[in-house]
Amino acid sequence: MRFKDYDEKTFMVKKLKGKKVKDLNPNTLRMKTYKRADYMKTDVPMEKRTLKNLPRYSDKKPKVHFKDWMGIRGQKIHSDHSAQSYGKAEADGKWYGWSHRAIFGFGVGDKVPADACGNDSGKEYTIKTDDQAKQAAIAFAKDVS
Repeated sequence: MRFKDYDEKTFMVKKLKGKKVKDLNPNTLRMKTYKRADYMKTDVPMEKRTLKNLPRYSDKKPKVHFKDWMGIRGQKIHSDHSAQSYGKAEADGKWYGWSHRAIFGFGVGDKVPADACGNDSGKEYTIKTDDQAKQAAIAFAKDVS
């Protein structure tokens, strides 16, 4: 996300923890604490963002959600009682599959080992098309959940 107040090299990413603001509730005319979205300023362009340079606090917890950092528009796969997600990242063009346990990215030219999560064939193969990368991300998300 880019705001008008900053130059072209400054980007804003929504933080996980919003800021709390005290304001007057118009219905009850009492003070109330509201949660507002808070944004982090960064100069890291989308092409150079990875999971390794995800901004973190000193206690190693992330400041922003990895989907916002990588520019992933996630889609959900609903199975019996769990939901897994996958999506394509603007940052590196890879398809990512994730659940609450793990995340992994698949791109054209990547080798998928025989013992990898989501590889049901049992043979190592190289991803040749964008659609194969998408299917590998979906299989990974289903397998790790």
